[in-house]
Amino acid sequence: MFIDIVKKVFRVTKAVTQKRQAVVDVRHHAVRPTANYRGQHTVDYELCIGCDSCNKICPVHAITMQHLPLKKQNIVPEVNLAVCIFCGLCEDVCPTTPDKAIKLSGGRFDMLTGGLHANQQDFWVHADIPQSYIDSRLEEEEAARVKKELAKTKREAIAAAKKAEEAAKKAEDNNDGAQK
Repeated sequence: MFIDIVKKVFRVTKAVTQKRQAVVDVRHHAVRPTANYRGQHTVDYELCIGCDSCNKICPVHAITMQHLPLKKQNIVPEVNLAVCIFCGLCEDVCPTTPDKAIKLSGGRFDMLTGGLHANQQDFWVHADIPQSYIDSRLEEEEAARVKKELAKTKREAIAAAKKAEEAAKKAEDNNDGAQK
């Protein structure tokens, strides 16, 4: 027992006092994220349905919703990376399938490490929606509204024609009853 203790003390002393070369000098190598690194968010505004579930589940309130001038899908998420803890709940709760509208895609990992409050504005993931996309969606909504109105007027015209036909038939029946 005493001999085992002496051997261990000798091994530790040797490891502490003996100079060894580093296997890899990491001072001059670029930092590489691990395979399971989540990283920066990406928002696909075409897939997003505007359900607001990512905003509701965010534990640190890093997600805000940008309002769009559309009737359907009138909001899309924007993420503040200076506040985000990269938990991935927003991606997990996103109901769009098979692809998610909001993903933690890796990418940039140089996050805010202090400094001025103004620096935090550089760490937002904005949903940069081109005006042409918004215009095309507004045109689609207008076309759908016009189509719905035309269908409604057509149904009303058909219903009015049926009522007129029934009234004419009823009047004819009354005339036949009066002649007999």
